[in-house]
Amino acid sequence: MPIRKMLMPLSLGPRDDKMLAFACGLSTQGVRELLVAHVVDSSGQEAPVIIREVERARARLLEMAEGYRGCGMTVEVRVVMGSVFEEISALAHQAHVDVVCVGTEGKSLVDYLFSGSVSEDLALRGDVRTMTVRFDLLESPEHARQVACDFGKTLVVPTDLSASAMRAFLSAFERPREVMGKVHLVHVRSDVADVEAQLAGLASMAKAEHGVEVIVAVLDGDPAEAILEYVSSVDATGLITGRRGRGTLTKGFMGSVSMRLIQDAPCPVVVQP
Repeated sequence: MPIRKMLMPLSLGPRDDKMLAFACGLSTQGVRELLVAHVVDSSGQEAPVIIREVERARARLLEMAEGYRGCGMTVEVRVVMGSVFEEISALAHQAHVDVVCVGTEGKSLVDYLFSGSVSEDLALRGDVRTMTVRFDLLESPEHARQVACDFGKTLVVPTDLSASAMRAFLSAFERPREVMGKVHLVHVRSDVADVEAQLAGLASMAKAEHGVEVIVAVLDGDPAEAILEYVSSVDATGLITGRRGRGTLTKGFMGSVSMRLIQDAPCPVVVQP
């Protein structure tokens, strides 16, 4: 299914211009509708205060979005009240978006366990495809737009041949052919039978059906470390990964490849439920 409609939560902070510019660049990847949202925390506040906050947020969103209405997408703004994770998740379903795009600090595991991260929660707990981009990768609005435009040039798709990983691989071809370069399909050596043959079959299918060259690589070592090293070695412009949907405590005791990729990959990361 083509990626046509995107939801981008904003904090009304100084980095929002970079995120909007990044969203604008994603029009080259097929995005045609952008829903920009802000969540007002209504807990413990009286109604008049909440109303003022909602009006202030809506005015600020409209002001910021105005400069991006000519970038090939229709832009809509929405202000909701409540918990950020719950409200953004609900809005994603109500608006039938194809992807939620969020900026992230790239928190360490300790930071995650003690303070949490809405961006990582949306990617690892939510049930809508999520694109994350670390704020430190976006040097300026102009650079942010270019990072988005380049996303499909060198894609890395890790796979353990699970259903989630297969959806991630297939989703790589949902963007216009002209913005795609090579796709690197990587597997960290496991006990999966005939893995090389299965990967070769997927590469042949992609070439036949989409005209895209797929490079297959079987790696050794710790999955997260091996994938991150490979991503850097090929100068990946984008990464698409499935996820296992583990809970917070499991992340703490066993680690999570998806979380490490979100935190440390030197390019935007799409997490496919």
